[in-house]
Amino acid sequence: MTLEDAGLRERVVVEEITGGRGVRMHLNTLGIHVGDTIRVVERAPFRGPVLVEINGSRVALGRGIARKVRVVPDASCSGRPAE
Repeated sequence: MTLEDAGLRERVVVEEITGGRGVRMHLNTLGIHVGDTIRVVERAPFRGPVLVEINGSRVALGRGIARKVRVVPDASCSGRPAE
């Protein structure tokens, strides 16, 4: 699934970034790398940005960028309620 598809308040782990070099560099400057755990905080209405929390910081990602970040559910959080 992609970051755009992840549920609200769900913790996910970045599995792959499918965009080109520019996308990877942009996400790198925001602190998002393969292997990082991210929590989806909010989705703006009308196809607006996805707000995520990474390492204690909140970052807004456009839907196009969010579609290029492939994620899997965080196995360490299974069975625990999201914060």
